[in-house]
Amino acid sequence: MEPNKVVLGRYELLSQIARGGTSRVYLAKDLRLDRRVALKMLFQELSTDTSFVERFRREAQAAANLNHPNIVSVYDWGESDSTYFIVMEYVDGRSLSSLLRAEGHLAPFEAANIGSSVASALAYAHRHGVIHRDIKPGNVLITSDGHVKVADFGIARALGADDSITQTGLVMGTATYFSPEQAQGHGADGRSDIYSLGVVLYEMVAGSPPFLGDTPVAIALQHVKETPPALESVVPDVPPAYAAIVHKTMEKDAGSRYPSAGELADDLERFKLGKPVAAADVPTTAVPSQYVAPTDHTSVVRQIELSELPEPPEPPRRRPIRVETKPPKSKNPIYILGILLLVIVLILIVFFVGRGLGYFGAPVQFPVPQVGGETLTQAENQLSSVGLNANVVYSFGKAPNGTVVSQKPSNGNVDAGSSVTLYVSKGMPTVKVPKVTGDSLTDATNILSSLGLKVNAQGVFSHKPANMVLTQNIAADTYRPQGSVISITYSDPNASVQVPDLVGLTQNQAILQLGQKNLTVGTVTQQASSTIQSGSVINSSPQPNQMVDVGTAINLIISSGPANITMPRVINYTQDFALTTLQGSPYNFVVTVIDVQSCSQDVGNVVDQSPLGGVSTSPGSSVTIYVGVSSGTTTTSSTTTTTSVLPSVTTSSTTTTNPPSTSTTACP
Repeated sequence: MEPNKVVLGRYELLSQIARGGTSRVYLAKDLRLDRRVALKMLFQELSTDTSFVERFRREAQAAANLNHPNIVSVYDWGESDSTYFIVMEYVDGRSLSSLLRAEGHLAPFEAANIGSSVASALAYAHRHGVIHRDIKPGNVLITSDGHVKVADFGIARALGADDSITQTGLVMGTATYFSPEQAQGHGADGRSDIYSLGVVLYEMVAGSPPFLGDTPVAIALQHVKETPPALESVVPDVPPAYAAIVHKTMEKDAGSRYPSAGELADDLERFKLGKPVAAADVPTTAVPSQYVAPTDHTSVVRQIELSELPEPPEPPRRRPIRVETKPPKSKNPIYILGILLLVIVLILIVFFVGRGLGYFGAPVQFPVPQVGGETLTQAENQLSSVGLNANVVYSFGKAPNGTVVSQKPSNGNVDAGSSVTLYVSKGMPTVKVPKVTGDSLTDATNILSSLGLKVNAQGVFSHKPANMVLTQNIAADTYRPQGSVISITYSDPNASVQVPDLVGLTQNQAILQLGQKNLTVGTVTQQASSTIQSGSVINSSPQPNQMVDVGTAINLIISSGPANITMPRVINYTQDFALTTLQGSPYNFVVTVIDVQSCSQDVGNVVDQSPLGGVSTSPGSSVTIYVGVSSGTTTTSSTTTTTSVLPSVTTSSTTTTNPPSTSTTACP
């Protein structure tokens, strides 16, 4: 591939930045997301080798599943021009190997700072079932602002996965940084990565790796059978705690190393804080060694068979000892000796049992309380109550700040006044949340993930460009613990939208709101309503708050005002009955009562009404009823007005001289 070539129409190659045993690495530009990336391209002559292709594919899958601030991210992989490629995060900085070539060696504190970041990355990878198997300075990248990232999981494999791809008799990795088990072709696990990191920790301070040779096989043999020169003999002023950590990581027996990369990271953090480290003193024997510039033997190394190692010398044969037996002189000494031995055994039993109970000057012992999960104050109080002291070691972790994560010793009995080491969580380290609104969804996710933050992304409809981040629930420049969830929304033209609540809006207002949601207006029907004013929305279909696709037609039901009702007939009924009927639901009429002279049989009854019964009218209209009074008396008119609430009635009387002709009745 030549620079300026575009791979798959998306990745423009700018320049070659590295070349390895199986591939080239280019600085490229992602034309779609407008960002710089690193593109690793497998050599074409290897693309026909199915084992290499499968290993290359597995590299992409293994690395793509690892999302950690100290691990180089993998974005994409594919095939182009009969070969395969991987697209990775571009790290603007330099490798640890180039830093060591320029500086010669580093101060122990600086080396521990780099080592703890690498160990944290390995701990995360090991928890996800991936081992690196090629930890070396060339695969440790340092950004311009000092951030450490581990690269090239090219020979990593999933723990427990099918290993048929690894060829028989071959060991993958770099001989200078091999673990003894890798050099012998045995299975590698997380402790193998710890050994390789120990070699890097050694080299950063000493300026040269512990084992050098003319060939990879010669170097690998030294890892198997040679003791590395004591770091104190090479760097006399190295802190003993740092040397103890390095020696523990480089134990020949994997079971004697740190059980996990996380514990190595914690010990390096304790060293940086000036606290006692958990690494026990590792006895080493310094051997003469001539230090030259390190040689990077990245290759496929022939498996070192155990038969190639020198056999241990056979122990000298001893001549058989002839024992002359003589007949016993007497049986009495044997009996006496047996009795004496029995007495001695009884005395010893009594003595040790007594010491266990606190007698014979033995120190008093107490069972160690189990304080895991307690707060530091609670744990210290429990230890103090049984005469024990607390030695506190702090470290970052997922447990809440101030919580005891583990203790040492964790069980058994200890002497009064002894110390119990409490490993206390400082919580997750906090990071400053960046501003990601306006960024693309991919960029925002990568930025937040690189800081150890989790992302909860939800697509919503918007007229903004597709995949643009619209909102974030945690404001920028706010500090949050690593592992916190940041919720973001991004523009998705195809996302479902929520039907707005249009009830009570005018028809024009409803149409405007639907247009803003990218919804259309369906059918519009009229319906009478006594609660929604005419011209306003009574309801919509689909219902408000329902999620629908963009462009869905929303049907509207518009109020035509209250429905007309038929005027009831109340003539010949009593005044009270008429008022109750006309003022009650659904009529709610405003009633005016007018008294008219009438025959005795009509006194107190309605003799006429206006409008007449059977007429169509609207609720709340005005109605006049004419009520009979005794003839020969002065006729008065009583006007009664009402609202829909009964029995609130206001009556006023006026003199009527000319009642309607309909109100007069001829008496018999």
